[in-house]
Amino acid sequence: MIFKIDLLEALSIQADCTYLSDLKHLDGLRRARLVRALERVPPGAAELREWNDALEYLTGAQPRADAEQARAALITGLSAV
Repeated sequence: MIFKIDLLEALSIQADCTYLSDLKHLDGLRRARLVRALERVPPGAAELREWNDALEYLTGAQPRADAEQARAALITGLSAV
């Protein structure tokens, strides 16, 4: 049996969040750990839609044209806060 979880759900697990909405309220240390984890995730690990969903949900940024751009914008956006 194979289970696939959405990128946002995987990020909430990685950040040890009880609820998905907790991702929006990470302290600086947990946010930095999440950024480091994202840096190890290749763009092809999730669909473009998932990258853009995470980008918009966590940073409010507009969708990007490809997964690599969306991943990079997500990392940059999370690092800036």
